[in-house]
Amino acid sequence: MTGVADSSERWRATAEAAGQAVIERRVELGYRTRAQFADDIELTTKTLGQVERGERPSYDRSTYVTLDQSLDWAPGTFEALLKGEDPPLRKPVDLESEFATLAGLVANLHRLDAQILAALLHRSGLPFEAVYDLVMAERAAAVGQLRTNWQRLAEQIRQRGGTVDVGTWPPWLEAPPIVEEIRRGEDGSGR
Repeated sequence: MTGVADSSERWRATAEAAGQAVIERRVELGYRTRAQFADDIELTTKTLGQVERGERPSYDRSTYVTLDQSLDWAPGTFEALLKGEDPPLRKPVDLESEFATLAGLVANLHRLDAQILAALLHRSGLPFEAVYDLVMAERAAAVGQLRTNWQRLAEQIRQRGGTVDVGTWPPWLEAPPIVEEIRRGEDGSGR
């Protein structure tokens, strides 16, 4: 009977340590409440509470994946912590490649703005301002996602000892020059 009690105490201790690691990382990412984090990562508050309190020795595979991705951990980290093992090492991020990808996304976003705007202007029958406002609203959502990616990259740079001011948002992302060229050409005002 003692072996069963020892085993139970062992998993409980590792589960509590894993739960504490989840709490610390959640707070580090800016989530002050469990409910807010659970909502954002689409995990039930009940399950997240069990994880953070170290109440269970295992979870569904989807819970492991969701936690690793949401906490920006290497795949398998939460499961390893839960078992009392060392977490896997995250592959080093090639920041140059990541920034090049981000710049490519921005360039595509500008081209897409122009293509959508031109197509809608010719097919919708709406005035330029109405179509422009619609395209810019959609663009704002895309820029929001790019901004999130930018912040993650900046955090990774800081974690590796570098310095990046997240406020140093690339100015070329805010003003789509090609769309402004279309505006000047379509409305004839040269604005």
